[in-house]
Amino acid sequence: MEVCLTTADGVQHLRLYGYLKRSDIPIKSEVVTNAEKQFGMIIIVCDSDALADLKIREDLFESISIMDSEDMRWGLYKTMKNEKIVNKIKDFMFSFDFSNPDTIEESIETMLERANETSITLFRKNQSFVDDYVHTDQLSFEEKTKDLESMIIYYEELERYEDCALLVEIKEKVKKFHLKDYLHNG
Repeated sequence: MEVCLTTADGVQHLRLYGYLKRSDIPIKSEVVTNAEKQFGMIIIVCDSDALADLKIREDLFESISIMDSEDMRWGLYKTMKNEKIVNKIKDFMFSFDFSNPDTIEESIETMLERANETSITLFRKNQSFVDDYVHTDQLSFEEKTKDLESMIIYYEELERYEDCALLVEIKEKVKKFHLKDYLHNG
């Protein structure tokens, strides 16, 4: 089933995004709107067990809507008051067909590309996103390192070395933060 999660601010958005990645929950689309009452929206594909686990973690999102039919999906978008949000989201809507083995790899690659682009955009947009990522306790040192290393490899393959440099810089900040935390807390 498809589930739409909204976030109230950048910190909550990054925490939700990290949780979804760690839980291997496919992200169908993601939009950062920075609107007055809503920071962003993430649409995921999950089963009922993943949904139940997610509902327990209600601090990770502002609202949750289950979209189990095309009518419900469009109904959700129509109820949004901010047309800028709807215009941004409609470009990211696509069908992820798990039953078709011929297209699943391409769909996963597309989602991975979008996830990496969203992360690098957030990191470049504002230093507070970087600081939130470095200091959050929602991700372990190992999870942050794995995330950053996979993004570095992705951008190396695209020969986007400025993005790699930014990610290496963030990785060093993560190392320093966790070392300092480890030394302080023993």
